Amino acid sequence: MKIKKLKNYTSFILAFLILSSSAIAQEKLKDTIRLDEMVVTASKTLQAKGNITQKIEVVSNEDFTKLLSANRNICEVLQTQPGNSTSVLSRNDANWGTYGGIGSKYSTFMLNGLPVDAFVDPMTLDLSAFERIEVQRGPASVMYSNYLSQDFAGNQSPLAGTINLIPRERFENAATRISTSFGSYNTFNGQVYHQNKFERFHFYTGMNYEMSDYTDYGIENSWLNMKKNPEYKKTKLFGGVSWYSKNDDHKFTLFFNKTMHNGDAGRVYRGFDHNYTTINSGYNVRINKNLSLQANIGYRDYDRSWQESQFNVIDSLVSNNGVIQHIVPADISVSYLHFGKHVLTTGVDYQAADYETWSDPLLGYKLYGNKSTAMQTGVYAQEELHFGKVIARAGIRFNYIKNRIILLNSEPSIKKIKEWYKLLWSGGIKYNISKLVSIYANTGNSFMTPGLKSIGGTIEAGDTINSGQVPNPDLTPESGIGIDLGADFSIPFGITLNVRGFAIFVDDAIIENVIRQSPSQSMSVNAGKTNSLGGELQIAHQVIKDLKWFANFTYLNTTIKNPYDADQDGARVPFSPDIIANLGISYDAPFGLSVTPVVNFNNGFYDSSSKSGRNYFRQGFTLNTNLSMDVYRKEQCKITCFVNLYNITNNKYEMPWQFRNTGFSLMGGIKAEF
Repeated sequence: MKIKKLKNYTSFILAFLILSSSAIAQEKLKDTIRLDEMVVTASKTLQAKGNITQKIEVVSNEDFTKLLSANRNICEVLQTQPGNSTSVLSRNDANWGTYGGIGSKYSTFMLNGLPVDAFVDPMTLDLSAFERIEVQRGPASVMYSNYLSQDFAGNQSPLAGTINLIPRERFENAATRISTSFGSYNTFNGQVYHQNKFERFHFYTGMNYEMSDYTDYGIENSWLNMKKNPEYKKTKLFGGVSWYSKNDDHKFTLFFNKTMHNGDAGRVYRGFDHNYTTINSGYNVRINKNLSLQANIGYRDYDRSWQESQFNVIDSLVSNNGVIQHIVPADISVSYLHFGKHVLTTGVDYQAADYETWSDPLLGYKLYGNKSTAMQTGVYAQEELHFGKVIARAGIRFNYIKNRIILLNSEPSIKKIKEWYKLLWSGGIKYNISKLVSIYANTGNSFMTPGLKSIGGTIEAGDTINSGQVPNPDLTPESGIGIDLGADFSIPFGITLNVRGFAIFVDDAIIENVIRQSPSQSMSVNAGKTNSLGGELQIAHQVIKDLKWFANFTYLNTTIKNPYDADQDGARVPFSPDIIANLGISYDAPFGLSVTPVVNFNNGFYDSSSKSGRNYFRQGFTLNTNLSMDVYRKEQCKITCFVNLYNITNNKYEMPWQFRNTGFSLMGGIKAEF
């Protein structure tokens, strides 16, 4: 489908900006520093944004339901945040972007404070399950640990920030939502959601099902060699239950998500079948007025399998392959309110992980390539002091990590057990000069061991036929320091302005290099000293009740300093652009019309730290628009028709590993709420 007169959309955005400027004189809004907005990520306890030192943005359910994701990935919904650059390869692939210019694995994802995988879970969890998303930019506190993922780019650290997905917990009324939609590539989507409460129990459940005859997402003559439209089916089942005691001193929560994703990659014998299970449970108790305890435990199950085939006149099956990973994170902490407003938090967390890869080269049984277990435990304490307009924070963590490698490339490992001990620290300060102006600064360090996929790979060294990860057994752990400094301003007429600068320094950074485009192959390498310096400017304006807009701009200067390798020395960090910019408008008319156009700009990035072998990918502008109209509205029922327009400018930019954006697409449907 072709869209004509695309320049009209640029005029549309400019017109909205002009309207927002002229509307200032028509309606004055109260000055707001939003000190009363409550967040939980910074300190594990619910408190006002103005009372924490870190920079946190809250993306509400109302906001992220209007932000579109062409590839059904939460990372795309969050790409409107400053410093975020997403590179989701397709609806069937993970995100390879950057946070703060330093790579996807340096900003962890969490589910109610317990870590999940930054590469996998954003494409498996359903947004309908969440009340809000809290995005913390800058070094996280010592109260949050690394994630022991061994797959994709390996372990993950909150050095550049953390993203906390907050599930729904409490409901005032019963509600049901049903929607169905159809769009490009014969894509059908159906969703059902229901929430209710029974005495002190609150619960919700939902399902999201999508099937599609997708489209070729490889460039011309790509190694993907698609001979037909790739097909996929994705089913997400989710739900949660919360129980509150009579006086709210006790709270129990349980969250569950199951995603089944299967299909093929556009050829016979290129099928895949992925299954993911995510469970979280938590218990909070207020022991007395000043003392509270919270305990959380989770379970993550990642089970992926796929086929490798030989592309010929008649395709032939080469092997069935798979990865299985289980991770159990747990955390228990105590918060003590003392001397008025000061908060002391102490706790201990634990993670256990196992990981294995297998292949069945048509022998009728599995051959295991890599097998390992990992364990991590940490003890932490943080003191948060409140002296009037000044808030100061300081924390310390002791980490112990133990890896047991059983098999490496199908052979027993010589060094079976590796152990590390590391002391981490974090601190911050904030000065609320007035209700209109505040300044802050934060710093912290990190330590991260290499994942087994990075060490052992998924294919053998020297393999030029199969796609996958090339092993690098010589990888060493990395450590880093993050610093940020910023200011928040609340300007009359509903305008908020944020300015933030940051610096991230990593020694022996483990980065992903694309070493071969066809077939798709990458290898993890230690890149010497990796630096990222950057600055962000963010503005948001609530013009009138029904009209608001935002804009942000991020500049990044990333460099690799490796005096031992001239080919890397002075190179830029892979997947990190120099400039990221976003512009969005949201208008909700009183008669039921809702319009939300969003523009994202990325000036491009390299796929490797090798100056002689890297490729440059220029993304440019993409424009998405969400249009909806209430066609029936009563007190207990609402029916809405909607159209989601993705990549309106049909920008089919290329991405690493010979992938490409598929260009313009749309989805249209109807939603009933009652």
